[in-house]
Amino acid sequence: EITGTKPQGSVAFEVVTMPVKTIAVYMAATRRALSDAAQLRGIIDQELRDDLDEEMEDQLLNGNGVGENFTGVLNTPGILQQLFNGDIFTTTRQAITTLQAVGRSRPTAWLFNPTDWETVELAQDNVNRYYGNGPFSQGPNRLWGYPVVESQFVPAGHAILADWRKAILWDRQRTTIMVTDSHS
Repeated sequence: EITGTKPQGSVAFEVVTMPVKTIAVYMAATRRALSDAAQLRGIIDQELRDDLDEEMEDQLLNGNGVGENFTGVLNTPGILQQLFNGDIFTTTRQAITTLQAVGRSRPTAWLFNPTDWETVELAQDNVNRYYGNGPFSQGPNRLWGYPVVESQFVPAGHAILADWRKAILWDRQRTTIMVTDSHS
């Protein structure tokens, strides 16, 4: 019987107070070096931005929550874990089911350590045919239909599957580069 009654959706919020965290990197350069090569400042600024991006990625995955460190995904209590079950393909497929059935979440992408992703890409059958498209494939990396992103900050032997739409980071202040004549 169709009554036209709509099911009510729900979401629960919890009030959590967290201090603002600062992620910072620095690089030493002498005034003389900066004066002698005007282009050096631009190179240093870009290197600092790249270093900051790497530190942010590491913190988001592995941060321990102490001091200025974030609590990273891998140190968040209650995340689901899928035990290794014979081979990487069986285990990753079971992780999808676990996330959907137990976590009641829709995965959007994988994060893999580059050495583990290499294992996936080099996997071959008994007559040495690659399971995937081999070295001449085009397009984005995918496993079981979900995009794969390689990150050196995912520990080897692990992969992370998540609904990354639910990962929210509020950035209070965009990247700022400051120059000072005091050291450290």
